[in-house]
Amino acid sequence: MRSKIYLAVFFVSVFLSQKYYGQWSYNLSTEQEFNDNPFRSTEQTSTFINNMNLNVAKELNNFAFGYQGSYFNFTAIPERNFYWHVLSASVNFENSNAGIFAEQRLGKDIYTYYDYTNYTAYYNHQFSLNDIYFSVSPNFSLTKYSNIPILNNLKFAINGSINHGFETGTTLILGSGFTFKKYLNPVQSGTFSYLDETNQVVTECYIDKNISSLTQIHSFLRIAQSVTSTTGIAFQFTNRSILSGIASYAKDLNLVYGDESEIFDDPVNYKGNNYSLELTQLLFENTTVKAGFFLNNKFYPSQGIYDELYNYYTDAARIDNQKIFNIGISHGIQLGGSGQTTLDVNLKYQLIDNSSNSSPFNYKNNSISLSLGIEF
Repeated sequence: MRSKIYLAVFFVSVFLSQKYYGQWSYNLSTEQEFNDNPFRSTEQTSTFINNMNLNVAKELNNFAFGYQGSYFNFTAIPERNFYWHVLSASVNFENSNAGIFAEQRLGKDIYTYYDYTNYTAYYNHQFSLNDIYFSVSPNFSLTKYSNIPILNNLKFAINGSINHGFETGTTLILGSGFTFKKYLNPVQSGTFSYLDETNQVVTECYIDKNISSLTQIHSFLRIAQSVTSTTGIAFQFTNRSILSGIASYAKDLNLVYGDESEIFDDPVNYKGNNYSLELTQLLFENTTVKAGFFLNNKFYPSQGIYDELYNYYTDAARIDNQKIFNIGISHGIQLGGSGQTTLDVNLKYQLIDNSSNSSPFNYKNNSISLSLGIEF
């Protein structure tokens, strides 16, 4: 029932934006994807994923606001369908911009467990000095999980980068960032009941403790090279380090809390190195091919490991080695003589190979998708 309501809201919003708010810009898009393991599990379930998106935006001088909504439909697993939307506002200055946005995920059935709400405020400032470009971006965010309050958190982050181009067609970018993550409810308690060997109901109390806070710094080096007028290649190295110590009891938080889930796999919660190599090729005026290979080495100090029988151990920490390859082609088509309406067509393939010392996280994932988007 909820999915039908979301679809109705989607199409009514489109109608209203056309009829009453034609002066607004908006984007309608749909993506059709086949994925053989969408939830990155050792027990693979293949499904088609239909994704519908609506993006409505309005600019008033230096001020802009907008709404974006997406509905995800898993044909083979309809109980995992969910709606995601975000409301945003921003203001532009001469060399900077600031904004706020509110983001929410709404699931169905038992998968409302994964629902969350996020509020973020940010500021970006850019300036240049002797052909060297600088950027500084602080932001604050509050994330709340309606069913998992122990993961509610407040984050402050500040990121900066230095960008310089050379006559050889080389661009060098250096960047770094600092993130402080504070958990608002690090202790959670309650009771649970079960039947013992004599078929009697036994009720026990539990107390779960999360870490109170986490501090991470990351830095990266990116080198981009223009090979020809239509070909570019880029290499990037990123390092993530956790400065604050992780209490040993944090590993007692098991799989159910989702830090291992695809939704809660926050980059702030792991350390390690990431390497990427990307190739961009312009085929025609409006056709671009992009390919990339990514190698991610992740160490999770707050997670224990599971063996093949799902026994959980806290005397070791989870370590993942992840390989990702993707390739895609995009083509833009101008509709009408004014050029204000465009149709974007994107075809993409992605392979993920994740190996881990924790059994549930040994998985492979293949996906191929076709998306169409029209912007007015």
